[in-house]
Amino acid sequence: MNSTFPLQLNINLTPMALSKIKKLTDSHPGYMLRLSVTKGGCAGNEYLLELAIPKEKDIRLKIEDVVVAIDPESSHLLAGSTIDYKEGLTQGGFRIINPQAKSTCGCGSSFQV
Repeated sequence: MNSTFPLQLNINLTPMALSKIKKLTDSHPGYMLRLSVTKGGCAGNEYLLELAIPKEKDIRLKIEDVVVAIDPESSHLLAGSTIDYKEGLTQGGFRIINPQAKSTCGCGSSFQV
């Protein structure tokens, strides 16, 4: 069952993130990039990005021809965020830019609201 995507959530993907997600999901039919937040990390909350088959209650966001699954219980912590992707030898990979984060750890994988 697909949940409707709340307009106030407003998750954005940069062109690089769109391209990388499309490459990953094209090679794994039925899978989506799934985004959630768990307790942990240096700052209290930690982002979890995984290539997975979405859960039934996940919110699905379609941007262009890419669909991203969002854990509904994490959605309030992700509202207004942008997912970016960088390539490089250091600090490459997906990155979440979250306007709600009051502080983040040095590596950027955990945050506090």
